[in-house]
Amino acid sequence: MLRIVQCGVGSFGRSWADVVKRSRVAELVAVVDPAAEARARVGEVLGVTTYPDLDTALAEVACDAVLVTTPPATHHAVATRGLRAGKPVLLEKPLAATMDEARDLVQTAEATGLVLMVSQNYRFRPPARAAQAVVQSGALGKLTHVKVRFARETRTLFGAGNFRYSMRYPLVLDMSIHHFDLLRCLTGQNVVQVYAREWPVPDSPYVYPPTVAALMTLDGGGTVVYEGNWASHGTETSWNAAWEVVGAAGRLLWNPGDMHSEEVWTQRWGEALQPVALPGLDLTERDATLAAFARAVETGQPPETRAADNIHSLAIVFACIESIERGETVRLG
Repeated sequence: MLRIVQCGVGSFGRSWADVVKRSRVAELVAVVDPAAEARARVGEVLGVTTYPDLDTALAEVACDAVLVTTPPATHHAVATRGLRAGKPVLLEKPLAATMDEARDLVQTAEATGLVLMVSQNYRFRPPARAAQAVVQSGALGKLTHVKVRFARETRTLFGAGNFRYSMRYPLVLDMSIHHFDLLRCLTGQNVVQVYAREWPVPDSPYVYPPTVAALMTLDGGGTVVYEGNWASHGTETSWNAAWEVVGAAGRLLWNPGDMHSEEVWTQRWGEALQPVALPGLDLTERDATLAAFARAVETGQPPETRAADNIHSLAIVFACIESIERGETVRLG
C-alpha cells in the first residue's frame, strides 16, 4: 500500500481524501492544511493525524508519496517541497499557475528522479478510452480536423460567491484544460499554434467572460476548432464536450447528442455510422488516476500524465490566454 500524505482538504480535497480512503492501492496516513477549521473538520472523520504544514508532516509521519489538492497558486511551492523531501507527488490539475512554474517543477522532478504526475481524470473514462483507441489505431487515416463544442449552464451551479465567478479566464483556466488534455490524448499530437477570442455573457454572474473560441493547429497539420461556454443558453453538452474527429478515411463522433449522451460512433466515408463498444474499465476517474500513480511509483515506469508530458496540455491554456490578450496567433514550443 502506498502511504500518502495529502495536502489540502477543502471541498474538492475532501472528496480526494475519500478516494484515497477507499483505494485498494493507497493508504491515507496524514492530511495537511493551514486552516485550523479544515483540519478539525476532517481529522476525526478521516481518522488520521492532521498538520498545519507539509514539512512537519513529512518529519513526523512515515509516508511514500504526497498528494497535492491545494489551490493552483500553491502547487509549485507544495509539490517542490514534496519532491525535495524525496517523495513522489500526485498533483490535482493544473500542474502549475504559470508556465515558468510548470517548467521548474518538471526540472525538479527530473533532477530528483521522482514521479510527478498530474491528475487528468477525464482520460480515465470509458468513452475517452474508446475514442482514443479508434483514433490512434489509424482507422480514420491522417487527421484533417477536429471540432470540439462544450456548453454548460453554470450560473448557479457553483453557489453564490464561488471563486469561479470572479476569476479571470474562468472557463479556460478551470475547465478547458480537461478538453485540451483530451485532445492530446485522443490524437496523440501536440498543438503548435493557437488563435483565441472570448466574449462576455452579460446576464451571467461571471465578472469576466466564461467563454472561449480557439482555432488551433496540431503538429500533424490538422486544424482544431474549439468552442467553450460556461453560461450557455443553448443545448448543453456532456462535461466531456461534443467531439468530431475527421480524417482522410472517416470520422469519429463522441457525445453527438445532448448532455446525457456518452456514445462513440465511427463512420468510414461512404458507409453508415457504426457504434463503438465502450471498454469495461476496472477503475475510472480519480480512482484510476490514483492507481496509475501507485503503479508508476512501484514500477518506476513514467505515468501517462507525468508532468513532463502534461505541460504540453497546460501550454495550450496559457497560449489561449496570451492570444486573447494580444489579439494575435501564438505559437507553442
